[in-house]
Amino acid sequence: MRISALFALFLLLTLAGSLQAQSLTGIGTRAEGMGGAFVAVADDATAVYWNPAGIATGATFDFQVSGGPDSALFVGASLPVLGASFYRTRQLAGFTTVQSPAGRENEGSGEVPARTFTTTNIGVTVVQTVARGLVIGTTLRSVSADVDSVDSGSSFDFDAGGMVSAGSLRVGLVARNVREAEFQIDAGVIRMPRQFRLGAALAPRSLPAGIHGPYSLAVDVDLTTTQGLTGERRGAAVGGEYWLAKGFVGLRGGVRWSTLGDSNRAFSGGLTVRLPKSFHIEGQVTEGTDSEEAQWTAGARITF
Repeated sequence: MRISALFALFLLLTLAGSLQAQSLTGIGTRAEGMGGAFVAVADDATAVYWNPAGIATGATFDFQVSGGPDSALFVGASLPVLGASFYRTRQLAGFTTVQSPAGRENEGSGEVPARTFTTTNIGVTVVQTVARGLVIGTTLRSVSADVDSVDSGSSFDFDAGGMVSAGSLRVGLVARNVREAEFQIDAGVIRMPRQFRLGAALAPRSLPAGIHGPYSLAVDVDLTTTQGLTGERRGAAVGGEYWLAKGFVGLRGGVRWSTLGDSNRAFSGGLTVRLPKSFHIEGQVTEGTDSEEAQWTAGARITF
């Protein structure tokens, strides 16, 4: 239990940092179809993004590819103890920047107008079972960035997560951008600050209802604020997934919103069809009051 106590202390201490960042969204058809309520579910290869500890609770093997015209590209594979991933995210957002490192303590920060920020991430995920029902994990990432299609360099960062399971109940916590990677832009240095999200889920698992079934009900809340185009946001999401026809069809839906400022609600729905040889095809659609929320994602995966 010493390792788990140190891990919890680390998460609490890092929570005191500067906390403006992009929100968790855009990765994976299942997660997006559930409105982004996925931190405590996280039982497929996209767990490397949503909660690294989650790959220990998933299938023996999962490989998937997903993406869409306005959503993130994801390619990843996972085993119960190891994951590998490549993903690219693109978001229109406003940023808080700091001046060049030599003078940043004295010169403070300023606002930069909304710009397109793209990151390309190559990651390796490892997990450790601390005790029965308690797993921790981390994703180590090489991150390259560009702003408005101009190369802003590369850096290293990592994400950390924990998952506690008791029967069908799960609680997950994820910390993203723990190292707070920085990139050079024309207005100074842009930082990707730490971001924390807590999730809880009811997720019984029994075959033949599917590896991820028979159903999942989940809720996520951000513990930190993010800087949106219209001001600060703190995200929340509720979603569910149900498998029918003995696990051959999965249906899901969800809603996410901000608990600060304008709620900017977005509603999602998704579908998975299992084909022979453990092959799945799936997709999701999201529509919201904010035009930036509108997107669709399609994907394919092999899971067994």
